[in-house]
Amino acid sequence: MPDSIDIQIANHTFTLFAERALYWPAQSMLFVADTHFGKEATFRRGGIPVPDGVTDATLEKIGRMLERTQASRFFILGDMFHARSSIAPVVRASLERFFTGFSKVDMTLVRGNHDARVGALPKSWPIKVVDPGLMIDRVALGHHPGQIPSGADVYLCGHLHPAIRVSSRRESLGKMPCFWHSHGQLVLPAIGEFTGTHVVHLSDGESAWITAENMIFAYPSG
Repeated sequence: MPDSIDIQIANHTFTLFAERALYWPAQSMLFVADTHFGKEATFRRGGIPVPDGVTDATLEKIGRMLERTQASRFFILGDMFHARSSIAPVVRASLERFFTGFSKVDMTLVRGNHDARVGALPKSWPIKVVDPGLMIDRVALGHHPGQIPSGADVYLCGHLHPAIRVSSRRESLGKMPCFWHSHGQLVLPAIGEFTGTHVVHLSDGESAWITAENMIFAYPSG
């Protein structure tokens, strides 16, 4: 199976990647949602032992996508950090290396619910923060799923961490992250390495693309 797939929504063509990123070729833009950088630092600060290096793994994944697509603009569709305590020194150092490595890429955070609690980011960081509702060529950008904003053809968002529960005739195969399209609204899976998922159930007119390891495929197939 391929590691990327092209889809079309309302005359807009997007490339979905198995690494949970979306590329918009016409605008040279790469989108991800729910990075939750530093979540592991917050948990460890609370006395909960969790694996180290989660933020670096997420940044490496994003870096691969930026290099592969050569995108000139990069957007995080909400929840860049998990909490204020997530901006620990080691996390700051990782982000600053990332910013330096991709200094020619214009970066924007569309504010999400966790971002509102985190507060202002360091002024030295080269990333703009905007409110949900930004519109580019009739494609609206936000964080929370909801009705498509007036004047938009497509609404890109995150927040839900959507997944599909997959099963065979004999047994459940577990939950797999997915891109979920519902009547013009396209919800991206969480790209963060240390996040949960929310199972979605497809209704008429909806579709999903499951990501698994280095593969992405339409669900249901065919």
